[in-house]
This record gives sequence, structure tokens and C-alpha cells, in this order.
Amino acid sequence: MSMSKVRPILATVFALAGCGGGGGEFVSSAPPPPITPTPTPSSIIPAAVTSQQFAAVGSSHLIDGNQAPQLGAADQLQVRYVQSSNSYEIQVPNSQSWSAISLTSTGPGNFPLTFGTPGGGAVLWLSSGSRQYSRMFEWNTGDKVGYEAIGMATPSSGVPLTGSASYSGDILGVTTEYQPDLADDFPVNGGISLSFNFGLGSLSGSISPNLHQGYVLGTLNFVNTVYSTGSTAFSGKFDTNVPGVNSFSGLFTGPNAQELIGNFAFPYQSPIDGKTYQADGAFVGGK
Repeated sequence: MSMSKVRPILATVFALAGCGGGGGEFVSSAPPPPITPTPTPSSIIPAAVTSQQFAAVGSSHLIDGNQAPQLGAADQLQVRYVQSSNSYEIQVPNSQSWSAISLTSTGPGNFPLTFGTPGGGAVLWLSSGSRQYSRMFEWNTGDKVGYEAIGMATPSSGVPLTGSASYSGDILGVTTEYQPDLADDFPVNGGISLSFNFGLGSLSGSISPNLHQGYVLGTLNFVNTVYSTGSTAFSGKFDTNVPGVNSFSGLFTGPNAQELIGNFAFPYQSPIDGKTYQADGAFVGGK
């Protein structure tokens, strides 16, 4: 993975501070300026109102040149909500401590919210979206970068036992391919579709990746799916014979499986130079 594809760690993180005002006798005849609402930490997972640690799935990479995707739960950034302070905290991989995060900037586009830890130890770029129980983001700790989805995991009692449902969502990730003429900030994005038959315990679907925003790879269908009636999790592979890491896995989120999160990894052959590359990342979806 080219280092030019990794977002630089922010050198300085500015936490938001409130402004107070004093009373006075002067009354202005001009109307006050409009107040622009500032996103609060609760914007990350809107449905979170009690303290909890979220389920976390995704793919991470060491920035020292190791290009192998790390898909294990321990390799991802951990996130929790603290009700008493209406704040969020993170735990970086291979750490036992939690650090508070603060909103550092807002803006339009695919990453409208940026959060950071004091001193710049970690930065999170949150994706846009209106999910209530799930969120996807990119993160960077200086020595590791990842693409991740977090959410409020569905309890086993909340998964339907009959009927069927279709979910559509977004993917976000990275590729080992680097084509200078096509380089941009979103090396892998696109869509994912999942169809569950809860009664039969079956799963089908596909992923439709775009590489380098405009370089469309084509649809990859699910194969070798693993899902059983009442299960809160699922997994499978993609229909490709290209050698490399090939898998996806995920779990339902929301009290009644309204949404889902997961990770993906697939190898592919570039239509530009004919070489084999690896893509991986995270996804989030809903009914």
C-alpha cells in the first residue's frame, strides 16, 4: 500500500470549546445572526443513549509497509459511549487504555466529521450517512490505519426467525494497487447488497466495488456463505479465482436487526496493468 494512499496523522488536534456571555443593558436593534448547530458526539451512533462498547469490524494495516489486511477484532479500533459525559472514547489496538475523542472539524463530503484524541494520538474521519445503530469511518494512529464499521449489536432474541429481508449498504476500504493517474482519497468504495431468508437460514448477495473513484471493478457475487436461522452473525467469500485473501463477515445491529456491519477482503486483477492486487475494508447497511 503506497503511503500516498494513507491520510496523514493530524499534528495538532483542537477540541471544541464553548463560549459564554455576560448580561448587559444594551439592546441591539439588529436581529441576531443565525446559529449554526454544531454536531455533538452523539452524532456518531444516534441511538446510543446508555454507556456501552460497540461491536467493531473492519480491516487494518500497519503503515510500515505490511500490506496484509488484519481482519481480527483485536486489530480494530474499539469505541465506546459514556453516558455520564455524553462523550465517546476509543482504544487503539494493542492498548488497554481508553482515550476521549473530540470533534476537530466539520465539512461537506464523504467525511463530514473528524474526531481526534488530545495530542493527535489518533484521528477518526466519520463517513456521512443516516444510520441509527451503525457507523463507518477511517482511522489513523500514526503507525496503523484502518477502515471500520461499529454498531449496537443485535441480541439473539432480536433476530427474526421467519421471513426474509434485503439490506443495501456502502463499502469503504483500500487497495494495494497504485496508479498515479487515478490516485485519490477513496481507493475503494461502492455498494453491497445482502438478502437473508431468516426461516431457511440462507444468505445471498454481491459487492460492487469502485476503485479510484471511477475505475469500476465489476460485481462480485457471494459464495460459500455461512448463516443459520437465529444467528446474529454471517460470513462468506466472493466469486473469484484470483489468489489472495478472500472473505467477508459481519453481524446485525439494532434491537431487531434493522442494520448490519461487516468487513471484506478480495483479490482482483487490474484491468490497467493486468497485475494482481488486494482490496479490503468495511461495510455498513440497512433494510
